[in-house]
Amino acid sequence: MTRKIYFNGNIITVDKNESVKEAIVIEDGLIKELGTNEEILYKYDESIEKVDLCGKTMLPGFIDPHGHIVPVAQTLMIVTLGDVTSKEELLARLEESLKNDPPAGDNWLIGFGYDNTKFEGGEHPTKFDLDKISTEIPISVSHASGHLAAVNSKALELYGYVGEDYEVPEGGVVRTVSPDSKEPNGVLEENAILDSEKKKIVKAPGFEEILKAMVKAQKLYASLGVTTTQDASVEEANGYNHILGACAQNNMLIIDVVGLATQPSTKNLMKDEGTPKREYFNHYKLAGAKTWLDGSPQGFTAWLSKPYHVVPEGQPADYCGYGTQNDDVVTQYFVDCINMNIQVHTHVNGDEACEQFLRCYERAVEITGHGTELRPVMVHCQALRYDQLDRVKALGAVPTFFNDHVRFWGDLHHDEVFGPERAQNISPMGWALEKGIKFTIHQDPPVKMPNQILGIHNAVNRKTESGRVLGEHQRISVMEAIKAVTINGAYQYFEEDTKGSLEPGKVADIVIVDKDLLSIPVEELETVQVLETIKEGNTIFKK
Repeated sequence: MTRKIYFNGNIITVDKNESVKEAIVIEDGLIKELGTNEEILYKYDESIEKVDLCGKTMLPGFIDPHGHIVPVAQTLMIVTLGDVTSKEELLARLEESLKNDPPAGDNWLIGFGYDNTKFEGGEHPTKFDLDKISTEIPISVSHASGHLAAVNSKALELYGYVGEDYEVPEGGVVRTVSPDSKEPNGVLEENAILDSEKKKIVKAPGFEEILKAMVKAQKLYASLGVTTTQDASVEEANGYNHILGACAQNNMLIIDVVGLATQPSTKNLMKDEGTPKREYFNHYKLAGAKTWLDGSPQGFTAWLSKPYHVVPEGQPADYCGYGTQNDDVVTQYFVDCINMNIQVHTHVNGDEACEQFLRCYERAVEITGHGTELRPVMVHCQALRYDQLDRVKALGAVPTFFNDHVRFWGDLHHDEVFGPERAQNISPMGWALEKGIKFTIHQDPPVKMPNQILGIHNAVNRKTESGRVLGEHQRISVMEAIKAVTINGAYQYFEEDTKGSLEPGKVADIVIVDKDLLSIPVEELETVQVLETIKEGNTIFKK
């Protein structure tokens, strides 16, 4: 029996009373009791290990409610482009990678994370740019949003986007060199790359390499205090279920991973009916479904009810982005998920995509006679409107907000995407709180890394990179932000009885940080450092 006391600490329990304790007892991976130093220490003799926290702060382990851990692992093996500030720098980095670490066999040269809004003129790289690197090796560089990619001529050829008669999967766009031409310029949107058949075309690092990278990825998550995460991109085409299953089979997972089976693969991967609260096997469970109804606001592909503030070049004045599926398909998918008794997570950035989700899930509930108890998850919710929130609550839906948009793209949203008025209400957590709706916060890794401390900071401060406050009325308190990345995350996963707060009987998933989030100036929240991460009573990261 393993027993340990942490004492002399500032333990933010996130229990229903929002209490703060001094000492905690952990026994065999579970929390046994909490109290003052005096209440706890006098009960136990010297046979129990005692750890003096020296006033440091302890919280429940952070829960990532939406992300993609296998792609995070893959990004550790490819060319990272998140920090490049020009097309020239992007091309130079690709050229350097090709020279020093060329792809093996028929693998592609893959880059991830470029943000064209940081480039002068805001232009995406095109096939003409990437062909300067190689016309023989297929090249694909994904936008930071994950909803667009720029590819070279060789990649276009392999995708089948050549000639005049190529077909594009529904919900996808192949940008062309001019409005009256069908010649692709190399920029592909949504299902033009995300369609399951198109995904099979891309040759990437092999199975063993990915397993090794998964070890590194988990260490990254643990260093940020994350003890439960997700892969929202499990499908037969990419083999992620096989990868995660192999990690579990070989005891390689040090944090809990919740898999979501994407729309093309949901029925095949989740044939066994059960409850939403499926059990982990060595820290992995396939526990839900995933679909998407639109794209990305910073990529100008999110589906809005009113036109973009600044309409992208080449688009009509009433351009509102677009959806990726029609109502009949979406409703039937929701019906299937409800009949299989599984929770569905639906990507909805624009308010029109949110409207389609509400309309179709409401219809699915009518058809099946139930479904609200499955806590359907609305993912991202950038433009979710106030008038839609009562319906969100009635469906028992859980919005998970990609609120870091305020920080990283808030100025773009203010100036070009939504305009000054609509931009005040992106990621409307203040409204959700007002309506009594439980919500969570995520970074959509690998779009941004799963830094929930930064997520807390941004939810409380809502400042853009230029220092502009975007939606002061949507700010929330530090405690509500902490709940969004702990107990609310557990609720979203049907795990609120076992994790998400520090209470007797719950799993000892814990993060220790260097400052008290409840007492420091809110402007300093992002400076808080993770010192130690504990999973089921065992330390998995220590600074």
